[in-house]
Amino acid sequence: MGSLLDPGCPAALLALLLTLPTRAADRPPVSPAGGVPAHALIQLAGQPLSGGRSRGTVSLPLERAEGGHTPVLDFQVAGVGAASGSSADAARAGPVPLHRRQGARIRLLLDTGATSTMVTPELAERLALVRRPLPAGTFGLAGGGHGCADLNPQRTRLPELLLRETAAPSGTPALSLEGVEALVLPVAALPAGVDGVLGAPSLRLLPIRIDPSLGRIALGAAALDQLPFALSTSSSATPTARSSTPRDPQPIAAATTRSRPQRVPLRWHRGVPLLQLSTSEGPVQALADTAAEGLFLQPALAARLRPLGPAQPLRLVGFCGEQRVERRLFAGLGLGPGSGGLPATPDSPSPGDGPAGVEGIVTDNPIFEQLGVEAILGQELLHRHRQLWRLDQARPELLLW
Repeated sequence: MGSLLDPGCPAALLALLLTLPTRAADRPPVSPAGGVPAHALIQLAGQPLSGGRSRGTVSLPLERAEGGHTPVLDFQVAGVGAASGSSADAARAGPVPLHRRQGARIRLLLDTGATSTMVTPELAERLALVRRPLPAGTFGLAGGGHGCADLNPQRTRLPELLLRETAAPSGTPALSLEGVEALVLPVAALPAGVDGVLGAPSLRLLPIRIDPSLGRIALGAAALDQLPFALSTSSSATPTARSSTPRDPQPIAAATTRSRPQRVPLRWHRGVPLLQLSTSEGPVQALADTAAEGLFLQPALAARLRPLGPAQPLRLVGFCGEQRVERRLFAGLGLGPGSGGLPATPDSPSPGDGPAGVEGIVTDNPIFEQLGVEAILGQELLHRHRQLWRLDQARPELLLW
């Protein structure tokens, strides 16, 4: 396994999928002896996986993971996709029954913090996907706990995936993803009914709009339709990712002071987007992770901030074992410039404002060192805002309003 500090290792954050409820009112009591499920895995070495190609566009109701706020995408298999691996591999696997793939559902978390798409062995078995073992010594993983050396991921290619509204009539616009490669790994404590995660290589193919207030999500050109503000030149820049989705300007309403979005610049680093988290001690670098239900803080950062109460010890269950963490409330954390984040609006309170503060999970995670960040920003702050993710741009950004 490569070293965390080896600059020659093409590092990648595979998944950070936290199933912690995000608000105190919604959070069930957790005993200190109880386990808190989480997924944090870093690819230390190995060939990157392809995000495939996108075609079309879709707007549909926003579905959240059970017990949290992470968006779930309910794909349908369009047909028998090209199997990965050699013809000899396919012959050994035997013919793939059409009825086991065409029309089958694949439910994936939308995960900007994952540099690879990942699916469970159960899904691979259900769809009879051809899997290739990764040669020993060519692939390395690190994550929470001490058992990463025992993980044996496999590589596969997913069939063509279609995303459309379930009850939509025939001919309704749909989004298609072709040629998506994925790792096959056991995923402990995934939300109920979820088969894995759709990672950044596919998400950077197209704009993504998440509107919690309307309960809608749109991917592709539909994400830019009927916005309550004008897009800047940078927001309509030619994307660098491979996508056949048209980029024609969409009808938009005139911008107003009330509707003007907060623009948060993003920066790609080792395959995942980073942004600035505002704190009472100044801005810090954070991983932007839509599949993290919480806000995770490095111990050194937590020590500099203003906790609003005592720590609650918890046990975090990760890919590679368990580790001890603590949950605390902090003031002055938010998105955007300045302490406390976005200005308050009637339908979007400013993160960090008010006596409740923001809940943070303090953990010593190798992801922090690997990415050079002090926090992992997830749904604890994101779910409060309408979001337009422009990972498809040459200059990526997140628009919040």
